[in-house]
Order: sequence, then structure tokens, then C-alpha cells
Amino acid sequence: MTYEENKKSQSENIEDFKQDRVNIPILQYFWNASPLSHNRKNSLHTFLRGIKVLGKLTDYELRLLSQFLHQREFESGEDIFHQGDRGFGFYFIYSGAIEIYLEKKVSDGSKNEQHIVNLVPYQYFGELALLDEQDVRNASARAKQNSTLFALFRPDLEELIERYPVVAAKLLQSISLIITKRFIETANEVQILKDKIIRLESDESKKD
Repeated sequence: MTYEENKKSQSENIEDFKQDRVNIPILQYFWNASPLSHNRKNSLHTFLRGIKVLGKLTDYELRLLSQFLHQREFESGEDIFHQGDRGFGFYFIYSGAIEIYLEKKVSDGSKNEQHIVNLVPYQYFGELALLDEQDVRNASARAKQNSTLFALFRPDLEELIERYPVVAAKLLQSISLIITKRFIETANEVQILKDKIIRLESDESKKD
């Protein structure tokens, strides 16, 4: 069972589900964010402040959001979710590296893996799962090396909307803009490929 599938099953029992949530007292959180703190470089606040998708949130709003995040350490090779799974969470990479890859079935029934990209600290993935309950993962994710992730799952977002709607609205707005940008980039890449195919077909017809 992948980490994400395990969190889905835990969501039926709220106490189990919340077990790995970040729980940093407010004074400690802001002390670690202070220029006087020796822990500032590695503090959760510094990390969250460095993530572009969270750029519209104030320091206090980041503190509120942090209370809904789940922290999890992954061993190298450990699965986070599989292609075809129903999406459930949005992940931020604190340390290590995450491999995103495709799983393709071959004629003998086995699976062939196609590497897409390695993601590193301050990058994120899986955001569409927060916006679409019917989202199906179009690729798989696993730890490329020992890694630490912070995750926000749909039940966390629902609670965030109920308790801190302004924070939730800012987060969702940023995620929507990112997804829109990715769709535009994908559409542009598809158009470039179409143009290349047309040119190749034209060159071939001239040869004939």
C-alpha cells in the first residue's frame, strides 16, 4: 500500500488521520522564523516561505496552514502514489528528491517504467487532487533518495476552508493559477509538436 492509499484509509478515523500533522507551538514557530534564531535556515517557516505557490500568504497565514500539514519521511524507493490511483493529496518536498514516472504495460503483462522528472526541495506535486475529487494520478511518484515531504490532503483542505477561509481561498487561487499555467504550457508544446509533424510531412511529400 502506498503512503497516499494509507492516508485515505486513515481518513475514516480522524484521530489516526491527524497523527502525523505538524504541531509546532506558535511561539516556537515564530522564534524559528526570527533572524535571531539559530534554527532559522532549516525552520518550517523558511521552507514554506520559499515555496512559490504559497507566496500570497502572510507569515501568520503560513503558520495557520502549517497546522494542517502532515510530515512524513520516505526511504529511497518508497512509493508515494501510483499512476491510476485516485488523487488525495498535495505534496511539498522539504528534503531529498522525488521521481515522477509513467508505468506502461508491455505485451507480456509486465510494466515498463518511463522516467519523467526528478523533483527537489521547494518543488511540489499532486496539486490537482485538491481541486478535483475525481482526479486520477496520471503518473507515479516515489522517493528517489531518503526524503521528507509535507502533505496537505483533501480532509485537511475541507477543515482549512471551514476554520480559516481566507487562507484556503489564497491557497486555492494560487493552485488554480499554477494548473492554468501548466495547461497553457502543455497546449503550446502540443502545438509545437503538431507544427513539426506538418513540416516533416511536407518535407517527405517534396521528396516523393
